[in-house]
Amino acid sequence: MNPWDLDVNLRAVVLDFLYLSSFILIGTLLRRYIKFFQRFLIPNNLIAGAIGLLIASQGLGLVDLPSERLGVYVYHLLALTFISLGLRQEKKQWGKGPLSKAFASLSSYIVQATIGLLVAFILIYTIEPDLFAGIGLLVPLGFGMGPGLAYAMGNSWEHWGFEGGGLVGLTFAAIGYLFAFFAGMAIIHWGIRTGQSALIKSTDHITYDMRIGINKETEHPVAGHLPMSSEAIESMAFQFGLIGFIYLLTYGFCYAFTTLLENVGAHDFVATIWSFHFVFGLLIALLVRKIFDKTKTAYVIDSGLMTRWMGVFLDYLVVGAVAAISITIVGQYWRSILFMSILAGPATFGILYYFCYRAFDDYHFERFVELFGEMTGTINSALVLLRVVDPEFKTPVAEDAVYGSGITLFLGIPLLVVLNVPTAFYKNAIEGYWIALGILIIYLVIAVVIWRVTGYLQFKRVVPKP
Repeated sequence: MNPWDLDVNLRAVVLDFLYLSSFILIGTLLRRYIKFFQRFLIPNNLIAGAIGLLIASQGLGLVDLPSERLGVYVYHLLALTFISLGLRQEKKQWGKGPLSKAFASLSSYIVQATIGLLVAFILIYTIEPDLFAGIGLLVPLGFGMGPGLAYAMGNSWEHWGFEGGGLVGLTFAAIGYLFAFFAGMAIIHWGIRTGQSALIKSTDHITYDMRIGINKETEHPVAGHLPMSSEAIESMAFQFGLIGFIYLLTYGFCYAFTTLLENVGAHDFVATIWSFHFVFGLLIALLVRKIFDKTKTAYVIDSGLMTRWMGVFLDYLVVGAVAAISITIVGQYWRSILFMSILAGPATFGILYYFCYRAFDDYHFERFVELFGEMTGTINSALVLLRVVDPEFKTPVAEDAVYGSGITLFLGIPLLVVLNVPTAFYKNAIEGYWIALGILIIYLVIAVVIWRVTGYLQFKRVVPKP
């Protein structure tokens, strides 16, 4: 019997993986030879996602890749990405750079959410009374937190009548990437031209290898080390197996928790728990990592290899997220998406530019470039842009970005809870969204006060240290 005929669903999953892999190869080829992509440093995964969007079910229909199925992959890849992050051993560093980076990111999230909600309220009270108000909360999820989280939260709100919520989240994430790279490169050219860049006076330093996206040097960067004996098990397989084991624990925890909620009659919280699966996955991964550290067996986990797996998951996540964008859903919500995006992009620029020149002692423009790239895309897009103004990562910006991202994650968890207040406690009533907006503003005020009390934030422009 032909194995491809055994199970239609399994066959679809396998073919989907093959399609997404092929898109990545095509994206790599296009980046290699097309000057437009090289000029704006568009990453291969974003090009690959656009190819998928063009030829898959949402476009020409040449291959069967429905948005709903791609959304499921994005959902799971999000958890795998965070689990890999939790297992990596990163030195904990607290200081002005990482903490200010975290507070700036949190401020950006809240400003994006505020703009999204205010636009939603205006439309609801004027021309679109049936609009799902939570669409405004997808702006920070898509722009600042990435496609996986935007899909997971939007999808959970479909239970409350938000038709295509997950796909709307992916749309905001895709628009965020456009801001990150097209606006990001324009910002870099502007900063260099106006003398704000500390290290770079022109973009001529961008190497040919960097533009084509392929390292042609004889000696390539080291991906990681091999902590396991190869005749016993491949080290990459062990790392992947550990990730899979933790995801199994995550599934078991979420299943048991939601079953308990259903038994006590708290059905409204079930979808929220499943949408937070990546948080539970991260916490379990951190716990497992702590156990390895305490038992002095952490040497079997290689942070380099774990980073590579995280990169793989993120690449496939971005490809699937962009390819899953539904033209039908975009057409249904085009007015909201357009207005919110047009306002959120410049607002993100303004709030980050203001804080970067008042909360850091050095490399203000470089920090602004990194933060703008991350708050409209991901940490990967941020580092791509940063590399243009800091080619060899000589400044502490990249290191602060990594450490600060961990702090941002925990500062952002209360924010994620607030985003679910309208559905979890107010049955999706409009009053719940007004209350959520009030909580967000109070949270922002508290964060800025704490930031100021620490002495890390000034209300006047800081002169860079010599």
